[in-house]
Amino acid sequence: MPINDFELYIFDWDGTLSTSTPLVKFSRFFKRRYNVKYVRSHPEYYKRSRNKKLVFKEEVNRSYAGLYDLYLTFAKPRLQIGAVDILRTLNEAGKQTAIFSDSKQYRLVKEIKLLGLSDYVDYVLSADTVKMYKPNPGGLELVAKKFGVSKKNCIYIGDMASDILTARFAGVSSCGVCNGVDSRDVLKKMDPNYLFSDLIKMNKEFWSIHD
Repeated sequence: MPINDFELYIFDWDGTLSTSTPLVKFSRFFKRRYNVKYVRSHPEYYKRSRNKKLVFKEEVNRSYAGLYDLYLTFAKPRLQIGAVDILRTLNEAGKQTAIFSDSKQYRLVKEIKLLGLSDYVDYVLSADTVKMYKPNPGGLELVAKKFGVSKKNCIYIGDMASDILTARFAGVSSCGVCNGVDSRDVLKKMDPNYLFSDLIKMNKEFWSIHD
């Protein structure tokens, strides 16, 4: 299926649309769900959404919000090169776009507004609001359900092996971009449906097929 044939394009945030901060990168080393070998040996932990009712709870932790607002005065988030272009392309092509990330909802919405992406993103969902973190497929399933789009018409774009696993568990197509956390070799071993060196190349591929 050509990259421009999907109806719904769901993006990871850190490392994919935004540059991943050192703090985010460091924290991932201590979470087993980002360890591919562990996930592959315990797939039963990450395929529970079909037997679990998805409940959306957006609760803003005021202490976290205050600390994060303070953090932003010292470290401003930055977009990956090509992030605005690919989102604008999808918007102009009449595609639906969403962001699904393990980051907290407050932080996601704050950074998306700060970086001027609000007009290009139709929906934002944090795994924290449904308490099912990647590679659990529940978040992607919930996003697809919200838009009323079949899984075969959804694609998840991310920069880590766990993003590719999340898409696979959810039954949606996957796309790896190699200028984030995981290297091209790591992402290639996960056998994503699509693999690009960066968002610029993804955008070019979209338009080369479109034209």
